[in-house]
Amino acid sequence: MKQLTSLIISGNQIGDKEAKFISEMKQLTSLDIYNNRIGDEGVKSISEMKQLVSLNIYNNRIGDEGVKSIIEMKQLTSLDIGGNRIGDEGVKFISEMKQLTSLNISENQIGDKEATFISEMKQLTSLNIYNNRIGDEGVKSIIEMKQLKSLDIGRNQISVEGAKFISEMKQLVSLNIYNNRIDEGVKSISEMKQLTSLNIAENRIGDKEAKFISEMKQLTSLDIYNNRIGDEGAIFISKMKQLTSLNIYNNRIGDEGVKSIIEMKRLTSLDIGRNRIGDEGVKFISEMKQLASLDISENRIGDEGVKSISEMKQLTSLNISENRIGDEGAKSISEMKRLKSLDIGGNQIGDEGVKFISEMKQLASLNK
Repeated sequence: MKQLTSLIISGNQIGDKEAKFISEMKQLTSLDIYNNRIGDEGVKSISEMKQLVSLNIYNNRIGDEGVKSIIEMKQLTSLDIGGNRIGDEGVKFISEMKQLTSLNISENQIGDKEATFISEMKQLTSLNIYNNRIGDEGVKSIIEMKQLKSLDIGRNQISVEGAKFISEMKQLVSLNIYNNRIDEGVKSISEMKQLTSLNIAENRIGDKEAKFISEMKQLTSLDIYNNRIGDEGAIFISKMKQLTSLNIYNNRIGDEGVKSIIEMKRLTSLDIGRNRIGDEGVKFISEMKQLASLDISENRIGDEGVKSISEMKQLTSLNISENRIGDEGAKSISEMKRLKSLDIGGNQIGDEGVKFISEMKQLASLNK
């Protein structure tokens, strides 16, 4: 297949032997070979593909020795080497790849010391360092990367102090600080007025902190799931009229909070699953005629509520799993002719309801 320039061959149990065959495809410029069984020996073969500019080798079995081979690929500008077995020495090697503009080195047990090495890559514009062991001291090094536009530092060990440091990165437009320990550090993050995308999920954020976030008027995408936001916090969030995407899954929002959310007229994607929404709250949501995607799973919605949802004829994606929907509700959903993706699993739908759903021939994705 000599005409191929891009190849995705992930999740195929490819080992070192097969990597050698792939390395013979000298015309490839982009290779995704993540989630396989490639070790240091296989990487030696891959490193001979001198024409590659993009390599995704996430979740294989690569150690520091394999990294030695990868750094010989001088033409690479994008590298995803997350989920491997890279230690101090390997990170040092990677930091020498001064041509890279995008690096994913997530899930590699990287700590504050290794963060210092990474911070030397002054040319990076995108860095994913998710799920490592970076604390406030490591963040001090990362903030020196003045050219970064996108930073994923979720699931590390960052506290209030680290959040203060990150808030100094005025050039960032996208930040994922999911699942850290920032607590009141939300106030510092809210001062990053240039951000357009923010994931601040799982940070013990309540109504008070939601008020700070609501002042970020430039955001268009906000992920604030798995926190402690109630109806009062929802009122603050609803003031962010510019948002087009909101994920507020697994908070404490009830029907009263939904009244506020429906005022967000620019939203096209809303995930409000696992809250405290019943049939009354769904009536309010059904007024959001601009939505294309809605996740309202794991709430308290019955057949009556589904009637309201079925009036949202514009929806192309709907997740209404884990509610209290029966055959009558399934009948209502079957009338939503524009749906392409539907998750209706974990309800109380019988044979008759399944028959209604099976008539939705336009669906490309269905979980029942």
